Amino acid sequence: MSSEGTALAYFLLFSLNMKKPAPKSPSKNTPRNNKQLSFLPKPSNEHGGSLAVRKRRSFRPLSPKRSHHITLKSHNAMGGRCLYRHKKMILFVMRKASRLFQVRVYNYAICSNHIHILIKGHDRESIQNFFRVFAGHTAQRILKKDPGGALPKLTGGARGCAKNQRKFWSYLIYSRIVSWGREYLMVKRYIEKNTLEALNIIAYEPRVRKRGHAKYADSG
Repeated sequence: MSSEGTALAYFLLFSLNMKKPAPKSPSKNTPRNNKQLSFLPKPSNEHGGSLAVRKRRSFRPLSPKRSHHITLKSHNAMGGRCLYRHKKMILFVMRKASRLFQVRVYNYAICSNHIHILIKGHDRESIQNFFRVFAGHTAQRILKKDPGGALPKLTGGARGCAKNQRKFWSYLIYSRIVSWGREYLMVKRYIEKNTLEALNIIAYEPRVRKRGHAKYADSG
């Protein structure tokens, strides 16, 4: 190859290298740089119950498009204050509150010291109002029928939230958003099982608490 041909070849090679685009620096929004987001805690779909013990009050997740499993528990529901003894009154308050706030009740279980309800509301405000009215009126009526002196002072794991020591319910209302389909059916069967146990139709089966889960607010 002549010197002119060699010079031309080097010129063309140099031109191609000049036109070659520089490699792009990774964007801040690329998955590689967003790996740290996977370490962030996922939004919780449950609130209250034993999860709220010794913790600051936080935002309660609610969804008008899904159902909610709620649990109320009282360590003071003993003797004349046993919830099952007041079943008719509790159902009356539940149905009245559901009609007032247009909340649909799919299933419920009234046991000796706790209540399970599976509901759905048309908006966040109606669900919150149902929680407040049902829990408040139920406690007022039970304490009115059976004053029984001051509420006993609880100790240890039964204490619940410190601010609830003078109240009938031991914890804030536990609520969990339930997806339709398999999860909904599982919760519905769980509530039915509680009803059968309360009626002594089947033997009580101790619950196994899952790690990082309130297991339905430490209910029965």
